[in-house]
Amino acid sequence: MKNSLFKLAFAFWLLTISNDLDAEQIVVNEVMYNPKEGEPEWIELANITATPFDIANWKIRGNVELDFPEFNKANASDSFLKHWQKIILTNINPEEFRSLYGVPLSVRVFGPWVGNLPNEGGRVTIKDRNNVQVCTLGYNDRGRWPIAADGAGHTLVLKDQNKKIDDWRNWTFSKRPGGTPGGDPVAGAETSVDSPEVDLTSGIVLLDYGDRWKYNDQNK
Repeated sequence: MKNSLFKLAFAFWLLTISNDLDAEQIVVNEVMYNPKEGEPEWIELANITATPFDIANWKIRGNVELDFPEFNKANASDSFLKHWQKIILTNINPEEFRSLYGVPLSVRVFGPWVGNLPNEGGRVTIKDRNNVQVCTLGYNDRGRWPIAADGAGHTLVLKDQNKKIDDWRNWTFSKRPGGTPGGDPVAGAETSVDSPEVDLTSGIVLLDYGDRWKYNDQNK
């Protein structure tokens, strides 16, 4: 009986662990769905593996739609999302976006897309050339989703790339207004510490009355 209960508990633990892990290799890494007035919407995708992916004719579907360029033999490398590489999808011209955020040329920017990311919540899905889902995210401005990403100028930021992305528990907000398209998320604020200032009103003890002293006549 004990062995059966142990096996059942172990199987349940394995199921919990497997459900918590992310089988996706391309992830939605950061989302600006409700920017400040005059600023663009955008999504950052990241290849979290050491394997390059042919992204020619991929597409984003849902509340926004964008078709990736076809394979170009003259610039074959442009059709691949290399290992650990990121790309940006946006609703404005790529050159305008790159200039606005100072995105380096090493990070490709695709756009503009058709549609918009609803402020009240929506869904975006990335599909490959065969219409197979690569990854998907449904976000919201209610419940426990970060309030700072809902019009305050911050982005949604994925906490752990190795866990499910379609889960509010795996999302936080950018510490930097405007987010970090193409870059690494800014670390959180350092833990505050007590002021090192000394209270001079009570005096500073340099020599104590009870200290013992010795005289060194060797000048050492």
